Amino acid sequence: MSSLRNRRPVRRPEYWVFLGAIAFVAVCFYGVRAAAVMGLAGVTAILTDFICLFFRGRSYKLVDLSNVGAAIILTLMFPATVPYSIVILSTVFAVAVGAHVFGYRKDLLFPPAAIGYLFALICWKDEILQFPQVGNYLSLFDNDVPMVASLSSEYNANPLSAMSHMDGLELLIGAVPGPMGTSCVLLLLLGIVILLLRRQINFWALLGSQFCIIIPVVFGVAEMKIYCTNMLLFSMVFFMNDPSVLPTRGMLSYFAVLLTALLTGFLIFRFQLEYAPVVAVILTCPFWHWIGAIEERHPKLTSSFFKQPAIQQKED
Repeated sequence: MSSLRNRRPVRRPEYWVFLGAIAFVAVCFYGVRAAAVMGLAGVTAILTDFICLFFRGRSYKLVDLSNVGAAIILTLMFPATVPYSIVILSTVFAVAVGAHVFGYRKDLLFPPAAIGYLFALICWKDEILQFPQVGNYLSLFDNDVPMVASLSSEYNANPLSAMSHMDGLELLIGAVPGPMGTSCVLLLLLGIVILLLRRQINFWALLGSQFCIIIPVVFGVAEMKIYCTNMLLFSMVFFMNDPSVLPTRGMLSYFAVLLTALLTGFLIFRFQLEYAPVVAVILTCPFWHWIGAIEERHPKLTSSFFKQPAIQQKED
């Protein structure tokens, strides 16, 4: 295993507290159904890990619980009404394929949650991209509630009309139609600041990710409120700054994520994809690893204003 991979940071408690806070807000918005979806995904991730590790002749370790986090991240991009069967199948695909076929732990090629979401999107697009109104406290079963397109979809098609009837406070707290955990702007911004100060996310990667708004803004399709839509802030934390996938923590990570951000902006501008960051991350992850190989061969290119994050121990 390369020395570069062994330098990837450990996720400290504040990272998991932040993820838990987003999950808690989702439960507040949608009720027990949201908790059931996330709990089912977590159990499915553990069972899938056990089975995959058994066939690989390896034992289950405490560090393998990180895939529970990936499963929760996956469900936070779903509507609260997502069928349980889709939750199970998408989580199995995310863990078995995203986290075992395409590497494992520090060797991941793609974020497992992104792989699981893309799988669900291809197979069940209608169920994934239709959302209940915020405040509908859903029961565990038989939720026959009106479904609408997300605010992101409406905004990409017609920014002025979509935002004209939206209250600013609703946008900030995420009380808008959309995925369970990607819309609470205030919480996401607070989490980004805390994780940045605690060096749980990379300053250079975060800086590069800001270019996702360049293409839409230049062409007049979107304004700065685009940060409130298209899962952008959520993706900046959990995908574009995923330490288990991004193989560089120095200045070169700026250029790695810059390409992802530009592709995200292009997909929003050209195709109005509300899930553009997920697609962009998957398409550009091989480029990230190419940048990582450059950093490993030429470490002087990656001097940073920050200390290296905590060192992760080698696996047995």
